[in-house]
Amino acid sequence: MELTTKRLNLEHITWSLDNGNGRNTKDLRFGQFIHNKYQIEGVDVFYVESAQEAYEQLLTNLTISDERAQ
Repeated sequence: MELTTKRLNLEHITWSLDNGNGRNTKDLRFGQFIHNKYQIEGVDVFYVESAQEAYEQLLTNLTISDERAQ
């Protein structure tokens, strides 16, 4: 499944409501979770502890990718 801005936003909202800015009950970081669930390229957020920081890096990467595609 491809990660889109809309999917990223929904994933981040759900994550934040369930886990705040930290890890989930399976000890996964947000970046780890996204990396495992989606095919992402161009940004490595696997080891980023802060869910907000990982989200911002992913969003920036998606925005740049979207601009290049247009």
